[in-house]
Amino acid sequence: SASEDAGVVSKSRPDVTRKGIEIIGDYRTDALHEALGRAPIEDDTLMALLILAFAGQNVSVTTGSGGLSYGNSRLAKHAAVLFDADGTLDFDRDSLRVAARAMLIDVLSCRENVTNSGIVARVVGATIGADEFLPNMGSEDFLSCLSRPALEASCKDTPVLPRQRVKDTRAALVEHFKDGRFVHPAALFAPDAAKLAEWLSSSTRTAEDAEI
Repeated sequence: SASEDAGVVSKSRPDVTRKGIEIIGDYRTDALHEALGRAPIEDDTLMALLILAFAGQNVSVTTGSGGLSYGNSRLAKHAAVLFDADGTLDFDRDSLRVAARAMLIDVLSCRENVTNSGIVARVVGATIGADEFLPNMGSEDFLSCLSRPALEASCKDTPVLPRQRVKDTRAALVEHFKDGRFVHPAALFAPDAAKLAEWLSSSTRTAEDAEI
């Protein structure tokens, strides 16, 4: 009856169904990948797009800046500065450099925990001369981590001579380096050549497997 039908509201069908949206997503992804592989892209724009990629909602990073897991919301702040008030990607080279550095700082880590980026962080550090930014390691805290042979080897090129007791050698080195700078060879960024070759080989195989 009319009175019974009065309370029934027909549900309008969306212009594009959920399946259609998924098909569009597939089409867009394929087109995006094709354009990224073949379309001409200026170097500055390419760097900006790489920064944007880190801000994608499918990205999460366990950062060395506190050892916390950050999703795209944390990383997105570095990409947001590349947009103007109208929401257009618009940037100068200085702001691009700042954003790229900030993104790399959030992503890369050499800490011996879950945040470790692995050998790639070592390569980055070696490439940009990060060895020069390592602190003075001639402290009690670090030198107490060295074996006797390693500690005595650290006396090389110094007037300090190995003592009978390890703690005396260590104390002498701490005193010597208190106004100087000591960096243990194990702390340098240059990665082990064999390990780097192994990583490159395994990464190449992974890429080839993905293409099959």
